[in-house]
Amino acid sequence: MSDYTRKGYIDGRSARLMTVTVRPGKPNGAASSFFSGIIREPLAGVESVCPVSPEVSHPVASPGRTVDGLIAVYEASREAFNGRLAMNLAGLNVTVGEMLQALEQVAGKAVRDRVRFERDERIAGIVANWPTGAGPGRAAALGLHPDTSFADIIRQYIADCEKGPNAAEALKGLAR
Repeated sequence: MSDYTRKGYIDGRSARLMTVTVRPGKPNGAASSFFSGIIREPLAGVESVCPVSPEVSHPVASPGRTVDGLIAVYEASREAFNGRLAMNLAGLNVTVGEMLQALEQVAGKAVRDRVRFERDERIAGIVANWPTGAGPGRAAALGLHPDTSFADIIRQYIADCEKGPNAAEALKGLAR
């Protein structure tokens, strides 16, 4: 990409996404899947296993902020990249414990209690090598900022689910 951009064949640019959560859909085999699963499954009335400790910290972004970031990177001028082609998008630095506190704040204790900790050494080992935080850095120059709170990310997920065709299933664990 850098070579082709330098030669003028393309206008290359790259955006590094923070872990996107809460993402809709089913759990998958990705090591990061639990970041969404510990929120999405309890809201759907399903138990979820968290494979890492509550102290694990990691930068995350809502689907909405991620899309906004991708659009901003696409629309930005070459000068906005300050001679570099890659940029980290903005992320909210949060611990797993803070994520679960936000879940309880938004959805209640019964929903939060559907998450149990069961350490998975393979996943914990992978996550231990990931960044524990990120700053907005160059993304802020494009007007990109992290989500304001993890509770807001959960509220956004709930609002998105309520508009979708599977709202009853996705939110059946949420007492109204």
